[in-house]
Amino acid sequence: MRQSTFGHAGAGDSVMLDCVIIGGGPAGLTAAIHLARFRRRVVVIDAGASRAALIPRTWNHPGYPTGIRGGRLLGRMRQQVTDLGVPVIRGRVVRLDPLPHGGFEVLAGSLHIARHVILATGAVDRL
Repeated sequence: MRQSTFGHAGAGDSVMLDCVIIGGGPAGLTAAIHLARFRRRVVVIDAGASRAALIPRTWNHPGYPTGIRGGRLLGRMRQQVTDLGVPVIRGRVVRLDPLPHGGFEVLAGSLHIARHVILATGAVDRL
């Protein structure tokens, strides 16, 4: 099985990630930043539909007392995650299965195996 991670995996190898984060909004990116700083192997899978991108100005994010545009906040956070070496994979998760002896298989274009999964999928507006 070929693994798509930032670890050193070749053909036939699999790299056990510490965590797959599903969702590339502020919560998922914050989780990725913290885990990367603690030297955990992490991948973010992002469908690109964060509600934060639609916010003209958010007032409730630490470090921005005068507010910041949602799209700009996401851009800064993505850059920080990228600078820390965390891959952000554009796509949707089509399968998430627990493994018999712990951990998870996550299929989102490619297969990822991780000890943990963080679901940071956000909310959906019901108009």
